[in-house]
Amino acid sequence: MRSIFTTLIVSLVLVAASSCNSNKGNDGSQETGAITSIADINKQDGEKYIATLLKNDTAYVKTESGLCYKILEEGEGDNFKATDTVDVIYVGKHIDGSQFDSSNGDIVPFPLQNVVAGFREVIMLMKPGAKAIAVIPSHLGYGVQGKGPIGPNETLVFELTTVELHKN
Repeated sequence: MRSIFTTLIVSLVLVAASSCNSNKGNDGSQETGAITSIADINKQDGEKYIATLLKNDTAYVKTESGLCYKILEEGEGDNFKATDTVDVIYVGKHIDGSQFDSSNGDIVPFPLQNVVAGFREVIMLMKPGAKAIAVIPSHLGYGVQGKGPIGPNETLVFELTTVELHKN
């Protein structure tokens, strides 16, 4: 009886181990597992969020790149350039409204050459003193790899105030 029980346990462990070690899909290709699923879900959720936003709020503009933004206050002066460092007050949120980052009301200098493409693009559409909400799709944000509290393929929402061109 004991040997049957031992054989049964060993068999179950071997079956479980072989199932866990298999990374091949049904077609023989390598699977990436849960990360791909989360990335796909995040991308779909972001696309739905943007579509709903554009449908329900005509103040939002969608650029050719896919960035969506709404200017709340225009600001004055010239638009910023990609080579500028801009003083910004910001709050970064997930599409569910939960906050992942903030300047906490403080002014933070951002060299536009060192930020994600969507953040750079929206700031370049703004003038000093402008306020805006930017919805940055994943391909203009952190993409499939995500970063820190930002998951793979997440769409990001930023509330931004451009204070001025940073003075060194």
